[in-house]
Amino acid sequence: MKKEVLVKFYSTYKLYIFPAAVAISCLILIIFVIFPQLGKLLSNNKVATELRSKADFLEVKAQVLEGLDGNDLSSKLNYALLFFPAEKDFTNALGLLQNITSQSSFSILSFALGTQTAVKGAQSYLVKLEVRGPKFLLPQLLSSIENSDRLMRVSSIEVNLSPDESVNAFLGIDALYLSAPASFGTTDSPLPTLTQADEQLITTLVRAGEVGQQPSVSTPGVPLGKSNPFE
Repeated sequence: MKKEVLVKFYSTYKLYIFPAAVAISCLILIIFVIFPQLGKLLSNNKVATELRSKADFLEVKAQVLEGLDGNDLSSKLNYALLFFPAEKDFTNALGLLQNITSQSSFSILSFALGTQTAVKGAQSYLVKLEVRGPKFLLPQLLSSIENSDRLMRVSSIEVNLSPDESVNAFLGIDALYLSAPASFGTTDSPLPTLTQADEQLITTLVRAGEVGQQPSVSTPGVPLGKSNPFE
């Protein structure tokens, strides 16, 4: 009986059953097969595009690196670290100050290190000196300190005159430095380059070193405090 009912049902609705079965099968195929595969395909295409972009970026970066002059960069780095150290170089700074005072016919009576101070675009520590020497050579001493082969500036001065035309001077000197960055970026980051302002700053430092190596001229009224080269 049931078989006859099923046969009759099939005979009556066979024009609808087959299309419906095909439609359901197609729907199942789309949901469980085509959509997941399409999603994977789109994801793979996105990954492939990103990889191609990254490869192009790295290729351009490699070409830029190949075009750099290693000797020129090394020279610029040496100049930069000479004038503007990456750490607190107490020994070098004190040695340089000792040479400068000696060349200016002054002697250091005492020295002390002060607290760390912050300057725009840099850091600094304070060196306190008590020096003694000829009064007329004091401007030369101040000029030599501020035009030395290292970024320093006289931030304070107190002078005691003696009857013999000598002076006891108490100098506060800011020795500038800047810690090197902890990271220079990743392979995906743009390649750091020297800007025009960086090039001009290095040129200024080189010229300052050349001036500092020349004999200083004793002139009255030497301005106190070297201007901040980072402003």
